[in-house]
Amino acid sequence: MPIYENPIDFLNAIRIDSGLNSLALNQKLSDSSLNHAKYLYENNSKSHYETENNRYFTGISPKDRAFYVGYNTQITENISINSINSMDSIDGLLSAIYHRFNFLDPTINEIGYGFFGNDKNQNYVYNMGNSNLNEFCQRGISDKGYGKFYSGYCKEKDIAILESNLDRFKNLNFFDYVVYPNSDKTKSFFSNEDPNPFPECKITSNPVSIEFNKQGSLVTMVDFKIFKNGERLLNTKQLTSLNDVNSILNKYQFALFSKDVFDFNQEYLVEFDYIQKQKQKTITWKFKTKTPQNKYFVANNKDKLSLSPNIWYDIFLKPENCNDVFNSYQASYKLMKKPDIKTLDTNMLRVKLNGLKNSKLTLKFDNNKEIYLILSKSSESLKIYENKFIYIIFVAILITIFYIIKRR
Repeated sequence: MPIYENPIDFLNAIRIDSGLNSLALNQKLSDSSLNHAKYLYENNSKSHYETENNRYFTGISPKDRAFYVGYNTQITENISINSINSMDSIDGLLSAIYHRFNFLDPTINEIGYGFFGNDKNQNYVYNMGNSNLNEFCQRGISDKGYGKFYSGYCKEKDIAILESNLDRFKNLNFFDYVVYPNSDKTKSFFSNEDPNPFPECKITSNPVSIEFNKQGSLVTMVDFKIFKNGERLLNTKQLTSLNDVNSILNKYQFALFSKDVFDFNQEYLVEFDYIQKQKQKTITWKFKTKTPQNKYFVANNKDKLSLSPNIWYDIFLKPENCNDVFNSYQASYKLMKKPDIKTLDTNMLRVKLNGLKNSKLTLKFDNNKEIYLILSKSSESLKIYENKFIYIIFVAILITIFYIIKRR
């Protein structure tokens, strides 16, 4: 993956790959984002809404906080809690279907971001807006003329905008549809979106989605399919505006979840069949899942994993079903220094061991699974103790034998 200087460059690369415009950085939106990131951390909150009298309160809703810093029109907001870094935060939000559609919104053209937290984890907030609407609202004067008017878009609620101007301000992209994922950098799984689009499951595949241009004709979905190595994935759920439990998706947005997580480093084919203007059509595209950052294992219950010393490994505990996740674990170990263990994501840990050859770390998870991590060789700094350790064991065995014989 290319190295990006900031998360907006990363997001813009994804938008451009998806056929959308890039987003300009807006300082006021960054200010409102940082304000809310501080609020989330200091008040241990995960919500888009703030409570008055709490520390760092700047407005109840995202638009209130944008108005507070001098932005003049409504915004959308994405939040990522306890992320390792900015790229990880965007990657996670793109796997969350509602937040994905916010990031890939064709009617936005500017963004701000802020983050706040500690040395281990940060809370990231992204605020998105439309500069055309912001400038119109800043004028403080309603449109004149004939036609349909809309109000409620500006900080001053009574300012009215002509429908033709509103469409012109929002019409930033010329496209028939946007599909995602659409590259070889796709995360394999999804979990923990709030609100939850798939409440019957705790972990699924990264959802596949398509959004059609609202300026075009309405679409009727016929079927939505994913294929791996030519075989259709059957354990799936289609999500549309008709069955969205949170009533967030619009009539132009469609998503498909596999209840089985995607494999790492695997290519998938997507097929969307639909009817538009009384004609049946099909859209197909491919994407490929990425691998974890470090050497990695996909572990099952009772697996014994062989690790080299002083190297970071990423370990994904493969779920047996879409509710098979762990929330905590217990670690026990012998003949090694205290292991370095970090929680990366749902069912995913990062581990580094330092000890003698064949020393073992046992991880017991609260979903009734356990795995064993065994050093394939001794750490360089501990090799000097290998022979001494063997000698001590040998002497201990001899002493034990001696006392047994003596008792006889």
